[in-house]
Amino acid sequence: MTDPYRISSPEPDAATPRATSRHAARRPPLSKGALALRALLWLVLMASSVVNLIANSIGRAWSLGLVSGAVAIVCVAVLIVHHVSRRRT
Repeated sequence: MTDPYRISSPEPDAATPRATSRHAARRPPLSKGALALRALLWLVLMASSVVNLIANSIGRAWSLGLVSGAVAIVCVAVLIVHHVSRRRT
């Protein structure tokens, strides 16, 4: 007796190519400039987050913490914009 609740996958057909993802097949790879920008933004985000943490732990360096926090927020915003614009292409 077959199980009515089991989802069985169809047998793979050797003649039809398999796509790993519907989005991965359409999206071209990142250019070197875009990849470098993304890596730089991540590095600046991590560095500014560490500086913000240290400056706020000290207590007297509130202006440094404020500036590094603003830099971190800008990096997050640019990374989000870069990701969304990449998904639309």
